[in-house]
Amino acid sequence: MTTADPTAPSMRLPEVGRIAQIDALRGFAVLGVFWIGVGAFGLPYGANALPTLLGTASPLNLALWASTEVYMEGAVRGVFSMLFGASALIYLDEARLARDGVALVDRFYRRNLILMVFGLIHAYLLLWPHDVLYAYGLLGLFLFPLRRLPALALFLIGVVLQGVADLTIEWPAVIDWLRGLPESPDLAAAVSGAGADPAEAARFLGWLRLQLEQDIQTYRSGYLTLFAAQAAEVAAQESTVFYQRHGYEIGGMMLIGMALYRWGVLSGQRPAALYWLLALLGFGVGGWLRGADVYQAYRLGFDPLILAGLAQGDLDLGRLPVALGHVGLIGLLCRWGRAAWLTGALAATGRLALTHYITQTVIGITLFYGFGFALFGRLERWQLALIFLAVAAFQVLFSLLWLRRFRYGPLEWVWRSLTDGHLRPLRVAAGPNTAT
Repeated sequence: MTTADPTAPSMRLPEVGRIAQIDALRGFAVLGVFWIGVGAFGLPYGANALPTLLGTASPLNLALWASTEVYMEGAVRGVFSMLFGASALIYLDEARLARDGVALVDRFYRRNLILMVFGLIHAYLLLWPHDVLYAYGLLGLFLFPLRRLPALALFLIGVVLQGVADLTIEWPAVIDWLRGLPESPDLAAAVSGAGADPAEAARFLGWLRLQLEQDIQTYRSGYLTLFAAQAAEVAAQESTVFYQRHGYEIGGMMLIGMALYRWGVLSGQRPAALYWLLALLGFGVGGWLRGADVYQAYRLGFDPLILAGLAQGDLDLGRLPVALGHVGLIGLLCRWGRAAWLTGALAATGRLALTHYITQTVIGITLFYGFGFALFGRLERWQLALIFLAVAAFQVLFSLLWLRRFRYGPLEWVWRSLTDGHLRPLRVAAGPNTAT
C-alpha cells in the first residue's frame, strides 16, 4: 500500500463537507450489522450461542460462527457508535455554533429526539428488539456538554465505561434467562460451569432444545403474535438492559469516537503507520482475547454447560481492540489507490446508513418471520451468509445509483427535514451536499 496525503481530494468525497473515510467506515459498519443480524433474524437465540444446536456442524458453518464471534460481534456496533460520537462533533462544529448559536443546539437536540422516535418504531412496530437508534438518540442528548473535553479525557472516560459495561456481566443473569427451569443450587452451579454432571448437562440441553422449538413456533407466527411476544423484550432492552450495560458500552464507544475524530484518526489525517498499528494490534490482541474462548468451546465439543460458564469477559475485553482494528483496516484501504472502487462503494453505502439499517430489518422480517416467507430456523449458516451477500450487493448498488441523483438517502432526508422543520432539497442539482 502507498501512503497518500489525507488532505488530498482523493481522501474526500466530491461533495462539500463529506469525509470519505468516515463514510466508508459507516458503510462497513452498517453492512457488518446485517452480517450479525441475518443470524439473529434467521436462527433461534440458542442456536447462535450454541452453534451445534441447529443445523450441521460442518467446518464451513463453524468457521462462519467463529469468525463472527471473534471479529464482528459487538465490534461493528462499536465502530457504528464511534462514528455517531464523531458525527456529533461534526454537527456541533465550533464555527457553526458561533454562527447559529442556540438554533444549532436546538436542532441537535431535536435531531436526537427524532432518532429516538425512529428507534421506537423500529423496535416495536418493525419487531427488532436489538435496535440501537433509541440508545443512540438518548445518549446523544448528553454529548453536547462533553464536546469541549480534551481528546485524551474523552478516550480514557470511554475506555473506563467499556470496563464498567463488562463488569455488569454476571452469570446470575443467565439463571434469570433460564427462568423456565426450576430453581435449584445444582442448576446454578451447572450454569456457572462448576459441579456439572451428565444429568444436568442433558437436562440443560433438553431445555435449550425446547426453547428452540418454542422460538421456531413463535417466529413462524403472524405479526400480532410476534408483536405481543417481543413487546416485553423491547421494553427490557430499552430500559433495564440499557441502564445495566448498553448505556456504558455504547456511550463509551461514542466518547472514544469523539477522541479519534479530534485526533484525526477517523478522518484519515494520521500517518499510514498508525493505521497499520491499529489493524495489527487491534485484530491481534482482540483476536487473541476472543479467539481463546471460541477455541475452548470447540475443544470441549461445545458442551452447553461449559459453554455457558466460559469467561465471556474475554469476548467483551476484545471488543474495543477489534473495533480499532476495523478502523485501521478501513483507514489503510482508503489510502490504497487500487481499493478506491471498494472504499467508494462503502462510502456511498455509509451515506445511506439509516435507510439501509431499517431496510435490513424489513428484509429480515419478510424473509424469516411467519407473515413473510417463514424461513426462520430453516437455513444453515452458510445459506444465511449467501442471503447477506445478496442483500449487501443490493444495498451497495442501490446506494451508488441513488446518489447519482439525490443528496441524501430516503430516511436520511426525512430525518434532516424533520430536524430542520422544513423540507431539505433532495436532488443533487439543488445544491452541494454537507456532512450534516
